[in-house]
Amino acid sequence: MSSTVHEPSQPSARTPSPWWYGVALFPISVLLGALMFLATWGFVPLGRLGSEAMMLSFFAIVVIVDLIGVLVGLLVTILLGIDLHAVRGSGVSWRPSWLWVGAGLIHFVGGVFSPLFVVSVPLLSYYLYRRGKRTGSPSF
Repeated sequence: MSSTVHEPSQPSARTPSPWWYGVALFPISVLLGALMFLATWGFVPLGRLGSEAMMLSFFAIVVIVDLIGVLVGLLVTILLGIDLHAVRGSGVSWRPSWLWVGAGLIHFVGGVFSPLFVVSVPLLSYYLYRRGKRTGSPSF
């Protein structure tokens, strides 16, 4: 009889971590930025005809949506770091570089300066693609 103890609650060393789901949230920031651009583009000409209360409420909505975009960018950056740590600690042969966190940081700053999404979106997409090919999750 074998005396080894098998704990079913322990995931296999080859099981990919589910932290990539948090990294996959990155399009939310981009969509919120595009929504705010379109809303501002359509609303500013109407501002000449509107009241002060309408302008203040629009400004408050812009600030809240922008803050949500920044928080999503921060969440993506943190979860990307956690996912990198989990993948590097698992039994898979792929050892992603910690430089990938830079893509998350660029995405975080993109919540304030939207042109940076041109850099962060392809990088984060490639990270998820490469992770899927090397670990099997996400599968494309």
